[in-house]
Amino acid sequence: MTELFNIGVGQAANTLSDIIGKRIDLSIPNVSILNLEKGKHVLDHYLAQVAEGTVMVSSISFDQQLEGRVSLLFPADKMHQFIALCLHETWDEEAVTKEFTDIDYDTIREIGNIVINSMIGELSNAVSIPVKYTLPEIDVLDHACADHFVVFGDNQLVLIMYLDFDIEGTEIAGAIVINMSLNSLEEILDQINKLYNGV
Repeated sequence: MTELFNIGVGQAANTLSDIIGKRIDLSIPNVSILNLEKGKHVLDHYLAQVAEGTVMVSSISFDQQLEGRVSLLFPADKMHQFIALCLHETWDEEAVTKEFTDIDYDTIREIGNIVINSMIGELSNAVSIPVKYTLPEIDVLDHACADHFVVFGDNQLVLIMYLDFDIEGTEIAGAIVINMSLNSLEEILDQINKLYNGV
C-alpha cells in the first residue's frame, strides 16, 4: 500500500509542479494501519505536538465498492507559507494572520483534490476496485482532535501517513488520514495479494 500511495503522490507532485511552475517533491513514509483506539491516540499526539491543535483540512469522502474518508491536513501556521509558494507570492512570517482568504481556500481545495484523487485513484486502479468521490471540503479547525477525522463504529480503521512537500528547498510537512472499514481494507489487501501472486 505504501508503494501504491507513493506512485499516486508522485503523479500529484508532477501535476502540481506543472500548474504552479515550481519543482515539487512529495514523499510518504510507511503507511500505519491502526485500530480506532490506537489511531485516535496517534492522531491526537500529532495534532497536539506538531500541528499545535490548529489545522487546515481538505477532506474527500469516497464510496461505491470501497467506502471511506480521506483528510489532507497541514498545520495552519504553515499553510500561509505553502499557499504563498504556490501563488508565487512573498511570504512574510511576521505579517501572517490566522485568517484565510477565499483564494487561500480555493488553492488548498485544488491541492487537496489533486493529491487525494491521485493517491486514491492509483490505489483504485491498481486493485481494480472503483470508487466515487465527493467534492473536497475545506476547513480550518482550532484545537483539532482525532474526533474530527475518525468515524466511530464497529470495525473502523485509521490509516495515517505523514506527508512532506518540498517546494524548491522549502519543506512543508502535513499528514493524510484515511478512515475506512475493515471490510474495505480487507478487500484492498486481498486484491494486492492477488497482484503479488500474479493472479
